[in-house]
Parts: sequence; structure tokens; C-alpha cells
Amino acid sequence: MQAICEVEGRDDFALDLLVKLRQEGIIGGRHGAPDELLLHSGGPQSDLAQRSLLMGPANRRYIVRQQPVESEPTIGSPLQGEINLQASPAPMRIHVEDWDEGWKVHQIITGTNLADGLRQLSDTLPPAHGDGFQAGGLAGLLTYDMVQHTEPLRLKHTPADDSVLMILYRADRWIIHDHIEASVQVHSTINDDQWVAEVEYILDQGIPNRTTPARPRARIPTTETDAEHAEKVRRTQAAIREGVLYQLNYGRIWSAEIDAPWDVFERLESDNPAPLSAWLHSPDLHLAIASSSPELLLKQNRKTISTRPIKGTRPRGDDIEHDANLRGELVGSRKEIAEHLMLVDLERNDIGRICMPGSVHWKRWRIESYPHVQHMVSEVEGILSAGMDGFDALQSVFPGGSITGCPKSATIAAIDELEETPRHAWTGSIGHIDPRTGQSQWNILIRTLEAKFDGNAWQATVQAGGGLVIGSDPWQEVEEAKWKAQAICQAAWGFSPAGEANHSPRGTSSVNIHPIPPITTSVQHLIASRDSSLLPPSLPVVPTPIVWYSGLVLDTATDPRVLFVDNLDSFSWNIVHAFATIGAEVIIVPGRLEVEDSTYLLNSLKPTHIVLGPGPGRPEQSNLTMALANAALIGETPPLLGICLGHQAIGLAAGWTLGLAEYGAVHGVPDGILTGDKYQVMTRYHSLALKPTNTRLEVTSTDAATNQIVMALSHPELPVYGVQYHPESAGSTRGLSIFADFLGQ
Repeated sequence: MQAICEVEGRDDFALDLLVKLRQEGIIGGRHGAPDELLLHSGGPQSDLAQRSLLMGPANRRYIVRQQPVESEPTIGSPLQGEINLQASPAPMRIHVEDWDEGWKVHQIITGTNLADGLRQLSDTLPPAHGDGFQAGGLAGLLTYDMVQHTEPLRLKHTPADDSVLMILYRADRWIIHDHIEASVQVHSTINDDQWVAEVEYILDQGIPNRTTPARPRARIPTTETDAEHAEKVRRTQAAIREGVLYQLNYGRIWSAEIDAPWDVFERLESDNPAPLSAWLHSPDLHLAIASSSPELLLKQNRKTISTRPIKGTRPRGDDIEHDANLRGELVGSRKEIAEHLMLVDLERNDIGRICMPGSVHWKRWRIESYPHVQHMVSEVEGILSAGMDGFDALQSVFPGGSITGCPKSATIAAIDELEETPRHAWTGSIGHIDPRTGQSQWNILIRTLEAKFDGNAWQATVQAGGGLVIGSDPWQEVEEAKWKAQAICQAAWGFSPAGEANHSPRGTSSVNIHPIPPITTSVQHLIASRDSSLLPPSLPVVPTPIVWYSGLVLDTATDPRVLFVDNLDSFSWNIVHAFATIGAEVIIVPGRLEVEDSTYLLNSLKPTHIVLGPGPGRPEQSNLTMALANAALIGETPPLLGICLGHQAIGLAAGWTLGLAEYGAVHGVPDGILTGDKYQVMTRYHSLALKPTNTRLEVTSTDAATNQIVMALSHPELPVYGVQYHPESAGSTRGLSIFADFLGQ
């Protein structure tokens, strides 16, 4: 059922309507539950801010709670490289609840992971009518702690038993405010739905403008000290120097009582509009979420999926010129560019796991300015592989790499050690997904307040931080977290962690989109190569990469066939896509496979080439990598290429030494590489470097800056090669030629 009417083109109409529906008593009550969900596009129109979605009263929801853990997980120190891959101790249990004057459990669905559990909910949805967005799909909240069902990790600091990890509703009713058409549509899957008639009547009467709440009662939230925050930055950098991590996103917490969560949301939408804002209130769960997020985790339109990571931040300036200077400072920073490029590579990897080789594309690199901060933003897009769907996409990208770090699994474990508390809703997602139509959109819950009612008052938390890299200045990171927390802390407590600063430059709109200024040679290279170097001339038809499983045996029909050893890196699938794109069949084998003899793998998989992938830590932590490196040096393997950690494994197998890089760690930096008199730009990700101690191997490339660091090696007689840089990176010039030359061996 659908009703359409024209309305004024005011951005916050959905908030006005929600208030009016509350006043008229038709949010819940006789039509369904009183739970509220609003997906609001604030600010000026853009490709992400085109409509706001207000859910009508729900009659079914799906809840996942934290299950008791019978035994403590075996966890060392991830910040020292002790990463123990362990599956969740219990499957995901989804309580299907129906509304009958209260939420009552109807059934329990068990899933092996997030995608499997959500996919089983498809059978509980009504039939769809045509394509495009419509009522009847799923919408709601995934807390960050659902990472327990997307990553093969056991975390020490999990939420309290029975805590809510997921709230999804079967959204049988939607009110859609189309910002472009300045219209409202009312959708329902229920025949002759009286709720539709009542909403239509209210719309016909006109919706008055709300009055934004006054400033909140002043409070000073509790938080860690700046010195404690800075020390955690240094701890992270120590781990980066040892090669354990490349980048980690740390979040600092502010907490205090608030008067009313809805008032906070209204203030945010007035003072800090954002395209992916969200409001959720579940009265019986005593939970409210108010978010003015600018960041997209995932968008799906049938087979096309995309993500828009944000990384790289500066505050807003005092005037237009100062604002522009700060954008120039942002783009001119080697640290900020490296941090952003690292994230682009990570998201290409996460999208690549479920997309067709050759279809993943980096585009729309830009700066987005909001009232308090301005960010570098990119879009990564791909086309789903056959047999993959939106649930697989959500499984692959959740939680977002911009709020975890690289390598993703390693940093999620390290975040747990560093923050020492579950994140709850912060850096989770609110959005919608409809398996019937292939439509989905999820935000990342940054700029977010989570409030819980304890029986007497609303207790609220705000968390904000940033990506920590080797080039971070600890005190600058402290200030950046405060800039990011500024708007939400002011809306909640009238508190300004970053001090009294202008919201936006005078004489400008509060939200703007700017092109990347080409102010450095490195940035000019990235702008020029962004669209051309990552895609083949046409989408190739290649075999789907195979993830190895016990008992897999292949014939010798395919040539070339690459056995790729995955060492927990966040860029592994970029390498897989690169080889698949140039015509290779790729079989992916976990590097930490317990193996005494690699011969059985070679005999059963019959590869024509072997690639030892990159990863965190040292090569000795990957049994298979070291076994194959040793076998290669005595001629017992087909042609072998080591990348980063794989390159280091070859050196160790030859008796070379591996230690801290003489000139410091380098991560995400496009850098000059010398091969004889040939100069190329390749992206470097490494903290450790090889030192030759014998002539079993030859140095074939070095860094252009010092001519001292081993950037590539080869065996003088055998087809064994290693590169310290990452040819597959978005910042590497003609990197695919390295792989093509290797396949020619």
C-alpha cells in the first residue's frame, strides 16, 4: 500500500513528522510496538543525502544477545603479535519476537555467523512487489560487538551476559521523505492498513516545525586524561615498529548522565547535520541511539556494492581562506595520505572477498566538510560474484576498516587489549537490508551517543578517536579525538572537549564537498592513477578464487595456477584479484596452517606458481610460508614470489637477518624504488627489513631515497623472487606488470 503527497522541501521534515506522530499517539500502541527508527539524511542534497526513512510501528523484531562464555579464551597480547585465531564459543542465536502488547519470543534461529544467521530471516519476510526500496525488509542496529560473529577471534572484553548485540525490525511500514522530489510516500505491506490512513490524514493537516531544544544542562563528562590517551598512542606505535600492526583506530570515551536522548538528536541535526544520521529507541530494552554519522559502511543496489571510508581529518577554519589552508595541510601530509591510502587498500580487500575479480574500483576521492571537521573520503565499488549476496557483503565489510585498522583481524584483537572495554553501539552500524530486492545501506556509527536508562536517569557515552600510524603525533591524536567528539558532547552536555571553536567558516554552507587539491607530486600521481591503473580494459572472465579446504585435490588442467599463501593481511584479496585479472586460477591457503611437510599441498593442488603473501608479525609465525620458502631455495617448488612478509621469509630461509628497518617503519606510502637505473613508484608497508649476510640471494631493487633498504631480491639460478613493496596497492604504479612478469616464469 502506498500514499503520496507533496511537502515542503525542508531537510528535517522527518523529525517534525516523528514528533507529530508521537503527539497523535500513533507511533505504537494500537498499531504495533512503540520502538522508533529513523534513518535521516541531514545537510544539503548529495548522492547519499536524498531521502529520510521513518519506520512505522513494527510487529516483529530480531534480537541477538551476548551469550555466557563458559571458559576464558586463550589470549596473549595482540599488541605483541600474539594473535590466537579462535571461533566464537557459541553460534549466533537470533530471538524472533512478535508484538502482542509487549515483545514475546516467537522462535529462535541459530546461525554460524552474521551472514548465515541473517540469511535465514529471509523466510520470515513478506513477498516483494517489483524492484527498488519497499516495505517488508530488515532494518535496525548491529553493535560493534557483533564482530564476534564476523571475525575468527575470541575477545577478552565482551559485553555483559544478555547484553543486546543486534536489534533488527521487519520494517513492514515506512514513511519516505524524498528530499529531491520534496514528497512523502507511505508504504505498508499490510492490506487496508489503518495506520496508513491515519498518517495520510495527519499529513493532509500539515506538519508544524518543531522548536529545537535549548542548550542542555551543563555537565562535565568523565574521560581518561590526555596523558593516558597519548600513552596509548605510543603503545600502538611500539607495536607498529615491531611489524605487528600498520594502523589501529583507538577510541576514547566520554560518559555522563543526560536529560533526554531525543533532545540530543535534535540538537545534532540542527548543529551538525550529516547524510547518514540515525535515531533508534527501544523502550523495553532501555536503549536509545542518536547519531549524526557522515560515513557509509555499505550500500547495495542489486549486484553493485560500495563502501565509503573516511580517513584523514582536520578541524574547520576560522574563515574561508583558513578552511582551504587546512584542506591543503590535510592533503599535503604524508601521514594523512598514507593513512587514507592504507584504508583504500583495506576496503578493496574486504570488497574483493565477495566481488568479481577485476570489478573492484576506487573512485570519488574527495574532501567532505562538516560543521566541526573536514575529512578525506573515498568510494570503493565492486560487483558481487555469482552466489554472493548482500548478507555476504555485510559479513565481509563489518565492522568497517576505517574504525578498526590494518591488518583488520590483528587490529580488532589489539583494540580489545588497548581499550579494555566493549564498544557496544559505537562503530557498529544502523541501516537496512532487503534480500528480496537487493537493496541495502548501512552507516558506521561515529559521531554517536548511546544512552541507557538505568531506572532513574539516562546514562550516556560518546566515543571518538582516530587512526594511529607510525607517523602519528600523540598529542595531535588527542586533539583530533576531541574535534570529532565536539559536536556530540556539546549536544549532550554543553561541553566542548576541543575548546570553544567556530562551527564552520563564516559565509559558507555548513556541509560542502571539495576536490582533492593536487599540491604534491605524490597526490598528483594518485589522482592520475586512481581510475586507470586498477581496472583491466574490460571485465575479465576468470575462475572464481578457491579457498583451500582439507581434502581439496585439483587436476593439472589450468595453467597458470597460483597457490597463494594468506598470512592474515588486509590486502590479500587485492593480490588474489590482481592474479585472477591477468588470467590465473588462484587457490588461497592459510599461512598459519599447521604443516610439517608442504609436499602434500603441492601434490594435491598442482600449482604452476606460488605466492607467499604479506602479513603482520614475522615470517616465523607462518609455518607454511617458511616451509615453502625453504623448499624453494633447494629447487623443490615451482616459481615462487614472496611479497613483504613472504619476501622476508625467503631472506630468512637463505640465512639473511631480519630486523627493524634502519630508517623506521613505512606504511601506506607510495615511494620510489630503484631497479638498476629504472625508477618506479610502489607502496611500502613494512617495519622490518632484510640485511644480506651471504650471496645465496641477489639484491635486485632498493629504495630510491637511501639506496640501502632491500626492496627486491632473487635467486641467481632458481625462479625465486621477493619484493618488499606491495605491487597490488592502489598507490603502486603499474604494479600488475610485476605479477605478469612472474607468471611468465
